[in-house]
Amino acid sequence: MIQKKLQPSSEYNQYDMDGDGVVDDEELAAVKEIKEFNMKEEKQDVQKRMAWVAIIAMLLSVIFMFTPVVPIERVNALADLIGLFFISCAGIAGAFMGTSAWMNKRK
Repeated sequence: MIQKKLQPSSEYNQYDMDGDGVVDDEELAAVKEIKEFNMKEEKQDVQKRMAWVAIIAMLLSVIFMFTPVVPIERVNALADLIGLFFISCAGIAGAFMGTSAWMNKRK
């Protein structure tokens, strides 16, 4: 079987792990595994960032509502929406923490 050698400027040179100028099936499988791992890691980082933003948004909104800038009438008028906001933010943060704990337990 004749293997094709890579050209010096080939875009596949980055997949040649042993430097022999040939990209074989094992090297392609290793690259695929690395890319899948990086995608999972990036997805988890984005989910963690979403959970932190939800927690910070809840804290800042409570602090803002207790300032004299917001009249109590407005808080009373928006009470239902504020409750939904807190439930949704807590759901985002709780879902991230729950799935993280579950995934760590599975390992």
